[in-house]
Amino acid sequence: MVTIFVHRQGLTEEVTSLERGWLNPAAGAFLWVDLAAPSIPESLLLSDTFVFHRLAVEDAMSSGQSPKVEAYDGYLFAVLRGADTEVDFFVGASFLVTVHRGESQAIADLADNARHGAKWMAEGPVAVFHRAADAVIDGLRPVIERLRGRIDDLEARLFARASPAVVRDLLAVRREVFALRQTSTAERGAIERLARREFVDISTEMSFRFRDVHDHLVRISADAAAFDDRLAGLLTASACLAGGRRWL
Repeated sequence: MVTIFVHRQGLTEEVTSLERGWLNPAAGAFLWVDLAAPSIPESLLLSDTFVFHRLAVEDAMSSGQSPKVEAYDGYLFAVLRGADTEVDFFVGASFLVTVHRGESQAIADLADNARHGAKWMAEGPVAVFHRAADAVIDGLRPVIERLRGRIDDLEARLFARASPAVVRDLLAVRREVFALRQTSTAERGAIERLARREFVDISTEMSFRFRDVHDHLVRISADAAAFDDRLAGLLTASACLAGGRRWL
């Protein structure tokens, strides 16, 4: 599904088709095009209309990419992973293109806001990219809280009645924590490049905004590391309990 917003003359409008003239920076228009689970014909917007590099298009059309930010001729390409799906971004002087294979709540909320004439569209592609990236990262916070609750529950179960089932659940949660640590570490590195202004497209003001996103990722990474340490301790405790008595 393709959703297109155009901001021009101070107004944001959702449209059903894209006029190539809007891609010219001289037109004074800013486009946000969102591709949700794009079909092959819809994906031609990336290769034929915007003429993005084939390697970036291949990354956007595949899943499991590591979070990153790369500079291409005339635009940035970024990959971020949210709580629900991976989101890919193409950020140019007069456009933002987002691509996601699954449903992204962060992008859906942003699009709904844009439909109501959001004034933030006037800030341009990099600012909207930041807003979307911030929303994607914020979506990880509920994941942290859910993991905290599950670990609390597993700890109580372990000391109430240790069993192989509890150990299996501990290992399953630890795998989730490990995946979150990998994602948040990679995202922290990508966002840090934006905060440090490694790319000429990032203004001083935008670097400050990306620093705030980076700070959120630092906290998420720290929480994930603490969870991993706690789970390691619980697994050690389970081994001690198993050695001291039969599984109940």
